[in-house]
Amino acid sequence: MPEEAVPEVVGSPHGAARRRTYRYRGLAVAVGIGLVLGVAGGIAAHAVWPDESPATDKPPAAGTVASEAETIRAAMLKQKRVGVGVLAREGGDPDFFTGRARLELRDATTAHAETHVLYDMGEGHAWYPPEIVLIGNRAAITPAKEMTGPAYGRDGAFRTVSDATAAATDDVPLHNALEARWLAEPAHLVALLDGATRVSTRRAGAGDTRTLTGSTPLRALGADAVVGRLYRPYATTNPGGTVRFTLTVNSRDLPGTLKTEVPSRDGEDIFSVEYRRWGKGAPITRLPGAAQ
Repeated sequence: MPEEAVPEVVGSPHGAARRRTYRYRGLAVAVGIGLVLGVAGGIAAHAVWPDESPATDKPPAAGTVASEAETIRAAMLKQKRVGVGVLAREGGDPDFFTGRARLELRDATTAHAETHVLYDMGEGHAWYPPEIVLIGNRAAITPAKEMTGPAYGRDGAFRTVSDATAAATDDVPLHNALEARWLAEPAHLVALLDGATRVSTRRAGAGDTRTLTGSTPLRALGADAVVGRLYRPYATTNPGGTVRFTLTVNSRDLPGTLKTEVPSRDGEDIFSVEYRRWGKGAPITRLPGAAQ
């Protein structure tokens, strides 16, 4: 993350190592959707509003979308903490994953993250996903299949990684944890809105909930200083591509759901984020054995 230098690219989301390791198809989709507590359903629920005002659908005026982005970012930072559910690459892609995370929003470009990613994909046995805590570009990782918490001897259970983005090339859960943070943090929403070439807005009547739908060039997202690492592999293979996004925001300017559709070699990769428990939870700090 911005606290220290990171490699240019964290490896292609279609990397051979990840294809050899995880090839979840139909079962992954069915189980994943349920585990993320209805992310897809939450997005679908915002598709039609009963008392909508007319949508505006035109290239954004200079300053308008930037102002919207700053308003949303400021509201997120004021809350400081949030829980998220993530569903990445829906549809059975070999790089599909589902998970949940808790973020501590430090400033406009920095978020600490505590994540559980890559759940049991319907194989019928108990499996505990690794807990991965990201502080800057450092990570503390609980071994897969190990239960964590005070009752299970948390001390000494972690391995640490000093350069998470470099290690993520060959570490699937770590790569997923980084993607979960990039997808959910304020910098991602700002990059989508600031770089958008087209945005439409719908309001939901008395509740003043807004649904923002737009499109942002891949090249702009790939160049972003914070979340560019998520998009650069896509921008490399499809430099003229455009990312479509749908963002719902409540009356307090806090995001509820985010869906992005990213053009890929095989069509498009769909990412969904559900935000919940704004302002809840404790700070995310150094864990046993983890370097700050």
